[in-house]
Amino acid sequence: MDTPPSTPRHIQRNPCHGFTLIELLVVMVVVGVIVASIQLNLFSDDARRLRNEGERLAALLTALADESVTSGAPLAVSFSADGYAFWERDEVAASEDAVRQMPALSSEIRWRLRPGDELFSARKMQAEIQIAEVRIRQRILSRSETQPERVVFSPSGMHPPFSVLLALNDLRVQVVSDAIGNLRVEDDTDEVGDEVGEE
Repeated sequence: MDTPPSTPRHIQRNPCHGFTLIELLVVMVVVGVIVASIQLNLFSDDARRLRNEGERLAALLTALADESVTSGAPLAVSFSADGYAFWERDEVAASEDAVRQMPALSSEIRWRLRPGDELFSARKMQAEIQIAEVRIRQRILSRSETQPERVVFSPSGMHPPFSVLLALNDLRVQVVSDAIGNLRVEDDTDEVGDEVGEE
């Protein structure tokens, strides 16, 4: 009877063995790719949210400028750290000034919040998005809720150039308007750091 050839002892396999170095490296690469893709998706979601908020603000400001032209009355918008409000000229106060023979200077226009207007009602920003800065002709406006400075839209369609900087964590988007009312949304790459934290 033939006996099966015996394999040498040094070639025999041990049934208990672990992972090879190659297998461990492949697992680590796969885990690294998954973690990187999750971080990238979270970042892009925040960037998309911020950009959408900027585009919504630009659309509302464009509609406000158009409304000012069609109504023939100046309209305005004011900003706080977490939202914005729309204003119209207070005709009652203006007529009282006329009765008292007090000419109202343009800087002394009395304003009131737009009442009962769904489109131009006061709005809050989405969660965690802040208004970091508002500028008119490079001058930073106060964002006080009690004494707000306003960006005024003239019935002529002309208004001073302004910009509104929106921030979400380290991301920034800027809504920019030129003097003839062209509004655009731009990415802003400057550091946001202390400006949002100062509020």
